[in-house]
Amino acid sequence: MNEMRLISVLFYALLVVFGDVNGQTETEAPTTSTTKAPSTTIASTTVAWETETLNEGQAIQKALQYLLQHRQPDWGWGNDTHHVMLTLQLANNTGKEIEQQGLEMQLSAKQMEIEILLMMSKHHESPPPLSRLAAYTLALGALCKDPRSFHGRDLVTALLHREPPHDLEFAYATLAACSSAAHVRRRHIRRLLDIANAAADHSLDTISMVILALRCVVQDHRHRSLIHFVRRPMAGLARQQHPDGSFGSLTTTALAIQALEDTDNGPGAHQHWSLPSARKWLLDRQEPDGGWEDVAKTAAAVAALTPASLAAVRPPHCSDKLLDSRHEPLDSNGGDGSLKLAYQSGHSSNDSDARNVSFTYTLWLGTNVTENYTLYMIAPRNVSFYHVMQMAAEQDPKFKFEASEWPNGHYVHTLAGHKEEPMGYHYWLLYRLPEIPDPVSPPGNQLVAPVGVDDLLVEDGEHYLFWYKKL
Repeated sequence: MNEMRLISVLFYALLVVFGDVNGQTETEAPTTSTTKAPSTTIASTTVAWETETLNEGQAIQKALQYLLQHRQPDWGWGNDTHHVMLTLQLANNTGKEIEQQGLEMQLSAKQMEIEILLMMSKHHESPPPLSRLAAYTLALGALCKDPRSFHGRDLVTALLHREPPHDLEFAYATLAACSSAAHVRRRHIRRLLDIANAAADHSLDTISMVILALRCVVQDHRHRSLIHFVRRPMAGLARQQHPDGSFGSLTTTALAIQALEDTDNGPGAHQHWSLPSARKWLLDRQEPDGGWEDVAKTAAAVAALTPASLAAVRPPHCSDKLLDSRHEPLDSNGGDGSLKLAYQSGHSSNDSDARNVSFTYTLWLGTNVTENYTLYMIAPRNVSFYHVMQMAAEQDPKFKFEASEWPNGHYVHTLAGHKEEPMGYHYWLLYRLPEIPDPVSPPGNQLVAPVGVDDLLVEDGEHYLFWYKKL
């Protein structure tokens, strides 16, 4: 019954503050009743940020007013309270925490807490919907609340307790956990990388959410080198922009904008899409009342148009309120048999991180590529590719190899159980590539590595392919 007691306390707090807002004490009865939320102005949610044009700023202000006008008598937004609270806080660029904002916003935050407690109180009957739990976790983070210490509950642990089969839900849950500075397991990072590597097989919503989750993971100093694996799906997503500026539906476009709008990731997506066109497409569909069809779509659109986004939910000044937690290092001892990420363990400090490089190592079998295996790897800088091959062989049996030792170095003649056949003109060729190899568009022989495996030093962000083919 602890949950119901907490709900009662929060409800009582709502009554107290509600009385204050209307100039009454908690013992005074309201003189009138209403079927909608009390009128309010945008001043209750101060928005101070620079826009490209005055019209765009006015459109966002109008949209925020629409959201506030659709607040219900209980100070929430029904099933969309968490989405709206997250959006309002993202639009709040004053740095004020919820306790420092207007009483009306505090009432809405209390209503959201009641909704979370009600959801968790039913946990013994059925697990809470994962996407809803993730949305609440993100909203709490935006409000500078630690979801791992929510009225004695750890929402992040509940979030990570089960791994969803659907990739979109999984990426959303991982983003929520990462945004809370919670422990992101290596198998979760590997699954994100696997989804990103097979972007063509997933929806644009899924890829956008995966990009957002990976960008959050990359913010951890030990995983910054993984940004190289984020740029390719970003570029692929950017290419899906329609001539009218959209990415399909309104919600898909809003999510794609947040996934791609990042000026700190270097070259990649920027050359393949137009942010102004995407924003204009959204603004052109705003209705006269300031909304986009309904509350949920309006919240999604505003989140895409404000400077902050799902890529950085928690304000920087909230970091001191988090429990000390760090992502799990990507070591090579996963032990689950399906991991596709090798890591040279034993280097976790800032100094050693600067000496690491990230890259991919791929094996292709057959001229028409009948088998394709890829490892995402991190290794010390200036290490030879021969040493990388030894690391890969320990990580995955498919990468085991045999080589002859000559005065000028090692000559690899067998990989993945396939030995070169000079009589049939079948040889292993090593390629050094700027992008991960694609069987649909195989590399030309001009990209064959100019030196042997002992002299070839792996570089950050590059891709290496050993291809067994007929010459």
